[in-house]
Amino acid sequence: MATRKTTFEVVPLTAIAPLLKDAQLLGDAEETGPETGSRPAKILSVANDLSLAMTREMLLSSAGFQVSSALTVGQATELCATEEFALVVIGHSIPRDNRQWLLKQLRSRCTTPILAMRRPGEAPLTEADYTFDSTESPALLVEMVIGILKPDILKLKTSPAR
Repeated sequence: MATRKTTFEVVPLTAIAPLLKDAQLLGDAEETGPETGSRPAKILSVANDLSLAMTREMLLSSAGFQVSSALTVGQATELCATEEFALVVIGHSIPRDNRQWLLKQLRSRCTTPILAMRRPGEAPLTEADYTFDSTESPALLVEMVIGILKPDILKLKTSPAR
């Protein structure tokens, strides 16, 4: 009988390398001009657990993103008010009531897309733009974030060769 893991696991970068082999530096688009083309997309990652925050930061940084981590909802709202982010990722280690409060605070302050992670068996947070089951693999999280921030990369990956 198979069982599902309920926590993140640290995986070697080679495990997600197939997702990244054809990836461009995020934010590298001709229409943005040379001064902005070399900047990676900036993500705010929010978690109550330091080890999860560090793991998520390493994972997303290895995929070419610039990641800022917040360990409290107060710190997250402050960062969102003072900096511009392409995506906010709210971790499942934050109690659901706090995640919902944070979502409302972020919605009132910015239009940044929000990806909310959910615990096993927990209903998705409908206030978020995207949800992710925390029992899924880290590689799927990276793929989802790439799909949100740079969907053309995934379209190129899945398009049949001509």
